[in-house]
Amino acid sequence: MSAIAIDVAVLLPTEARAIATRLNAQCEVASGEGFHFDATHHPHVTLGQYFVDADRLAEVYAQIATVLNGLPRLELRGTGARRGRTAQVIAVAPTPALQRLHEQLMDTLAEHEIPGGAAAFQQEDVPPRGADVAWVTRFRTDSSYARFDPHITVGIGPAPVTVDPFAFTACEIAVCHLGRFCTCRDRLAHWTL
Repeated sequence: MSAIAIDVAVLLPTEARAIATRLNAQCEVASGEGFHFDATHHPHVTLGQYFVDADRLAEVYAQIATVLNGLPRLELRGTGARRGRTAQVIAVAPTPALQRLHEQLMDTLAEHEIPGGAAAFQQEDVPPRGADVAWVTRFRTDSSYARFDPHITVGIGPAPVTVDPFAFTACEIAVCHLGRFCTCRDRLAHWTL
Protein backbone atom coordinates (compact mmCIF):
# COMPACT_ATOMS: atom_id res chain seq x y z
CA MET A 1 0.00 0.00 0.00
CA SER A 2 1.52 3.30 -1.08
CA ALA A 3 0.06 6.62 0.02
CA ILE A 4 -0.63 9.58 -2.24
CA ALA A 5 -1.32 13.07 -0.85
CA ILE A 6 -4.42 14.58 -2.46
CA ASP A 7 -6.47 17.73 -2.26
CA VAL A 8 -10.16 17.69 -3.14
CA ALA A 9 -10.57 21.27 -4.26
CA VAL A 10 -12.76 23.85 -5.92
CA LEU A 11 -10.78 25.09 -8.92
CA LEU A 12 -11.25 28.75 -9.74
CA PRO A 13 -13.09 30.00 -12.83
CA THR A 14 -11.21 32.23 -15.27
CA GLU A 15 -11.82 35.65 -13.66
CA ALA A 16 -11.11 34.49 -10.09
CA ARG A 17 -8.03 32.59 -11.31
CA ALA A 18 -6.77 35.83 -12.92
CA ILE A 19 -7.14 37.68 -9.60
CA ALA A 20 -5.25 34.96 -7.70
CA THR A 21 -2.56 34.81 -10.40
CA ARG A 22 -2.06 38.59 -10.28
CA LEU A 23 -1.55 38.44 -6.51
CA ASN A 24 0.67 35.36 -6.81
CA ALA A 25 3.00 37.24 -9.16
CA GLN A 26 3.78 39.62 -6.25
CA CYS A 27 4.98 36.77 -4.01
CA GLU A 28 8.44 35.30 -3.57
CA VAL A 29 9.63 32.16 -5.33
CA ALA A 30 13.38 32.16 -4.63
CA SER A 31 15.17 29.08 -3.30
CA GLY A 32 12.11 26.85 -3.40
CA GLU A 33 10.35 29.10 -0.90
CA GLY A 34 7.38 29.90 -3.07
CA PHE A 35 5.48 29.02 -6.23
CA HIS A 36 3.87 30.60 -9.24
CA PHE A 37 0.54 29.48 -10.65
CA ASP A 38 0.97 27.71 -13.97
CA ALA A 39 -0.34 24.64 -15.78
CA THR A 40 0.57 22.45 -12.79
CA HIS A 41 -0.02 24.86 -9.88
CA HIS A 42 -3.77 25.46 -9.63
CA PRO A 43 -5.32 28.23 -7.50
CA HIS A 44 -8.12 26.64 -5.52
CA VAL A 45 -10.27 26.43 -2.40
CA THR A 46 -9.44 23.26 -0.48
CA LEU A 47 -12.39 21.09 0.54
CA GLY A 48 -10.21 18.41 2.14
CA GLN A 49 -6.65 17.07 2.14
CA TYR A 50 -5.88 13.41 2.64
CA PHE A 51 -3.33 10.63 2.40
CA VAL A 52 -5.07 7.78 0.57
CA ASP A 53 -3.98 4.47 -0.94
CA ALA A 54 -2.79 5.19 -4.49
CA ASP A 55 -4.11 1.78 -5.59
CA ARG A 56 -7.64 2.74 -4.47
CA LEU A 57 -7.95 6.10 -6.23
CA ALA A 58 -10.71 4.79 -8.50
CA GLU A 59 -12.82 4.07 -5.39
CA VAL A 60 -12.05 7.54 -4.00
CA TYR A 61 -13.12 9.13 -7.29
CA ALA A 62 -16.34 7.11 -7.35
CA GLN A 63 -17.26 8.21 -3.84
CA ILE A 64 -16.52 11.86 -4.63
CA ALA A 65 -18.68 11.59 -7.76
CA THR A 66 -21.55 10.30 -5.62
CA VAL A 67 -21.25 13.31 -3.28
CA LEU A 68 -21.14 15.72 -6.23
CA ASN A 69 -24.03 14.15 -8.14
CA GLY A 70 -26.71 16.80 -8.64
CA LEU A 71 -24.81 19.44 -6.67
CA PRO A 72 -25.49 22.96 -7.99
CA ARG A 73 -22.68 25.37 -8.78
CA LEU A 74 -21.23 27.11 -5.74
CA GLU A 75 -21.75 30.86 -5.41
CA LEU A 76 -18.65 32.03 -3.52
CA ARG A 77 -17.10 35.33 -2.51
CA GLY A 78 -13.51 36.34 -1.88
CA THR A 79 -13.69 38.82 0.99
CA GLY A 80 -10.14 40.20 1.03
CA ALA A 81 -6.53 39.21 1.57
CA ARG A 82 -4.85 38.21 4.82
CA ARG A 83 -1.67 36.55 5.94
CA GLY A 84 -1.90 32.90 6.98
CA ARG A 85 0.80 31.04 8.91
CA THR A 86 3.31 31.19 6.05
CA ALA A 87 1.24 32.27 3.08
CA GLN A 88 -0.78 35.14 1.73
CA VAL A 89 -4.39 34.10 1.22
CA ILE A 90 -7.71 35.39 -0.04
CA ALA A 91 -10.38 34.65 2.55
CA VAL A 92 -13.49 33.02 1.12
CA ALA A 93 -16.80 33.70 2.87
CA PRO A 94 -18.14 30.49 4.37
CA THR A 95 -21.52 29.49 3.01
CA PRO A 96 -23.84 26.70 4.15
CA ALA A 97 -23.42 24.95 0.77
CA LEU A 98 -19.61 25.08 0.94
CA GLN A 99 -19.55 23.88 4.55
CA ARG A 100 -21.97 21.05 3.76
CA LEU A 101 -19.89 19.90 0.79
CA HIS A 102 -16.70 20.00 2.88
CA GLU A 103 -18.31 17.91 5.64
CA GLN A 104 -19.82 15.39 3.21
CA LEU A 105 -16.42 14.83 1.62
CA MET A 106 -14.71 14.52 5.01
CA ASP A 107 -17.31 11.95 6.10
CA THR A 108 -17.20 10.04 2.81
CA LEU A 109 -13.43 9.82 2.50
CA ALA A 110 -12.65 8.99 6.14
CA GLU A 111 -12.53 5.27 5.39
CA HIS A 112 -9.86 5.84 2.72
CA GLU A 113 -7.39 7.78 4.86
CA ILE A 114 -4.07 6.08 5.63
CA PRO A 115 -0.77 7.28 7.13
CA GLY A 116 1.51 9.05 4.68
CA GLY A 117 4.76 10.94 4.42
CA ALA A 118 6.88 13.05 2.09
CA ALA A 119 6.99 10.34 -0.60
CA ALA A 120 3.22 10.71 -1.06
CA PHE A 121 3.63 14.24 -2.45
CA GLN A 122 4.35 15.27 -6.02
CA GLN A 123 8.13 14.99 -6.43
CA GLU A 124 8.68 16.76 -9.76
CA ASP A 125 10.63 19.71 -8.39
CA VAL A 126 11.25 20.77 -4.78
CA PRO A 127 10.13 18.13 -2.26
CA PRO A 128 7.50 18.87 0.39
CA ARG A 129 8.43 20.43 3.70
CA GLY A 130 7.90 18.69 7.01
CA ALA A 131 5.17 21.28 7.62
CA ASP A 132 3.35 20.08 4.47
CA VAL A 133 3.34 16.47 5.67
CA ALA A 134 2.17 17.57 9.13
CA TRP A 135 -0.60 19.75 7.63
CA VAL A 136 -2.11 16.86 5.66
CA THR A 137 -1.62 14.45 8.58
CA ARG A 138 -3.56 16.78 10.89
CA PHE A 139 -6.06 18.23 8.41
CA ARG A 140 -8.96 16.19 9.81
CA THR A 141 -8.30 17.25 13.43
CA ASP A 142 -7.00 20.78 12.91
CA SER A 143 -8.70 22.19 9.79
CA SER A 144 -12.02 20.47 9.20
CA TYR A 145 -15.66 20.62 10.28
CA ALA A 146 -16.01 23.56 12.73
CA ARG A 147 -12.38 24.55 11.99
CA PHE A 148 -12.85 24.65 8.21
CA ASP A 149 -11.44 27.96 6.96
CA PRO A 150 -12.11 28.35 3.23
CA HIS A 151 -9.45 30.38 1.45
CA ILE A 152 -7.34 30.65 -1.69
CA THR A 153 -3.60 30.50 -1.02
CA VAL A 154 -1.97 33.01 -3.36
CA GLY A 155 1.69 32.76 -2.42
CA ILE A 156 4.48 32.76 0.12
CA GLY A 157 6.21 35.79 1.55
CA PRO A 158 6.03 38.55 4.12
CA ALA A 159 4.85 41.39 1.86
CA PRO A 160 1.08 41.75 2.29
CA VAL A 161 -1.15 41.56 -0.75
CA THR A 162 -4.45 43.36 -1.09
CA VAL A 163 -7.58 42.58 -3.07
CA ASP A 164 -11.07 44.01 -3.27
CA PRO A 165 -13.96 41.63 -2.52
CA PHE A 166 -15.15 39.67 -5.54
CA ALA A 167 -17.80 37.04 -6.27
CA PHE A 168 -17.37 33.95 -8.39
CA THR A 169 -19.36 30.91 -9.45
CA ALA A 170 -17.44 27.69 -8.93
CA CYS A 171 -18.31 24.88 -11.28
CA GLU A 172 -15.22 22.62 -11.20
CA ILE A 173 -14.19 20.24 -8.42
CA ALA A 174 -10.90 18.37 -8.81
CA VAL A 175 -8.66 15.89 -7.08
CA CYS A 176 -5.10 17.15 -7.30
CA HIS A 177 -1.81 15.62 -6.24
CA LEU A 178 -0.35 17.80 -3.50
CA GLY A 179 3.05 19.45 -3.86
CA ARG A 180 5.30 21.65 -1.73
CA PHE A 181 3.32 24.21 0.34
CA CYS A 182 0.29 21.89 -0.16
CA THR A 183 -0.20 23.32 -3.62
CA CYS A 184 -2.63 21.64 -6.01
CA ARG A 185 -0.27 20.20 -8.62
CA ASP A 186 -1.29 17.47 -11.07
CA ARG A 187 -5.04 17.35 -11.67
CA LEU A 188 -5.86 13.66 -11.28
CA ALA A 189 -9.65 13.79 -11.73
CA HIS A 190 -12.30 16.49 -12.09
CA TRP A 191 -16.03 17.04 -12.22
CA THR A 192 -18.17 19.89 -13.54
CA LEU A 193 -21.12 21.00 -11.43
